[in-house]
Amino acid sequence: MLRKLGLLFGGVVLALTLALPATASPTKKSPAEKACLQALKQVNKTFHDQQKAQSKAFHAQQKAARKAFHAQQKAVREAFKSQQPAPTEAQMKAFDEVQRAQRHAFNEPLKAQQKAFNEQQKAAKKAFHAQQKAAREACKALP
Repeated sequence: MLRKLGLLFGGVVLALTLALPATASPTKKSPAEKACLQALKQVNKTFHDQQKAQSKAFHAQQKAARKAFHAQQKAVREAFKSQQPAPTEAQMKAFDEVQRAQRHAFNEPLKAQQKAFNEQQKAAKKAFHAQQKAAREACKALP
């Protein structure tokens, strides 16, 4: 009796194992839906590539500005040293303070630009993903 019950249970498990993958498989997508989703995928890649390119260009522009500012400050320091071969402690302190103030005045707008750029990119990404979600739903509704 126990052997028959075990055999019956094994047969049921085997039948369910074979039947489940057939019923659990997702419905096949229509060619129109496949094309729509493929187009969305391409648009998504294009958008992210565009965001990446904008980011690289922005950072390159800021790097060039920083490099130019640093070169300008270095030239001013060299000019100061050539004009003042033996500057006093007070002169050096005053010069350093002026350069520190110039650095601060230069860096603050760059930080603000960086923050604004990041916020703009974040907003664009959020809007794009909302649009993509709506478009994806529209694709699923295709026949």
